[in-house]
Amino acid sequence: MKRLLLTAAIVVLVAASSWGSTNYNSSKSNVYAPFPNAMITTASINFSAGEGGVVYTTPSNGDFILTQFCAGPNAFGGVQLEAANFGTIAETENGAACYTFTPGVSIPPNSELTCSTAGFHKTTYFCTISGIQTTPSSPTPTATATVLP
Repeated sequence: MKRLLLTAAIVVLVAASSWGSTNYNSSKSNVYAPFPNAMITTASINFSAGEGGVVYTTPSNGDFILTQFCAGPNAFGGVQLEAANFGTIAETENGAACYTFTPGVSIPPNSELTCSTAGFHKTTYFCTISGIQTTPSSPTPTATATVLP
């Protein structure tokens, strides 16, 4: 009887182990299943106090889902992110450097995402956005934007 229980326990452990390792090693993440042709897009700009600029312009086709907005943590007066044809999305405060949008904010096609500040300190501010672009086109940076790999 002991031998039968031991054999049954070993069979169960081997079956569970093989199922678990097969599942772990061969499963494909379904995180991007809703967007099979998507790519992660990130863009950033630096700008002076009282100014701002276009960080990213969404393509004319496909969808852009904004997932994160970051700015300098010590940006006196905050940094505001806006989208043309949409309006204000978020504004940072001192010490609050990043916002993560879950599941994301859908930005209309051909919209310029801009960052600006009302701050007056003579310093350089930065603004970074990240999102998911559903078309395989490359990002459309502006003259002052640097697209990060």
